[in-house]
Amino acid sequence: MKDTQQVEALKDSFCNSYANSKVENMMVITRNGEVHYMTDNNPRGVDCSYLGGKLKGSYNIHTHPPDTTQYSFSTDADIPAAFADGTRIMEAVDYKYRYRFVVPENITFEQWDRARSDVQDHALQYMAERGMSVADIEENELHVIIEETCKQLGVTGYSRWEVHK
Repeated sequence: MKDTQQVEALKDSFCNSYANSKVENMMVITRNGEVHYMTDNNPRGVDCSYLGGKLKGSYNIHTHPPDTTQYSFSTDADIPAAFADGTRIMEAVDYKYRYRFVVPENITFEQWDRARSDVQDHALQYMAERGMSVADIEENELHVIIEETCKQLGVTGYSRWEVHK
């Protein structure tokens, strides 16, 4: 699956089909171009461990159901898993946002998590610097933590944008 237009069409189709799903769904495109769709019919995650080494260098996208979304990646599951399994690019989508994280090749998970922990301790300060208030915590706290962690580490591969219906 090397055709960029075909990949973009697959990604858009996945997002349109599953962005409002009540369970997590996942699509993985391996570095060899294999496409895998999966769900465990669980609102909290998808076990893709059966793919094993096929995740190394992969692109994957998963959904965050409306009742469980935190409007960004989880720092206790999504980000650690991407570092651990060798994912190259991870995206996720919910009913409101789509987000993307290019796993940095020159930073270990331990380095990333140490910086994330420091940022998280001052999350409200970073939110205030971005013009946000306590009322914005639910929608923006994790986004700001990940964005600021990446900024401090010089990582440019994180973004979040609104999904337009």
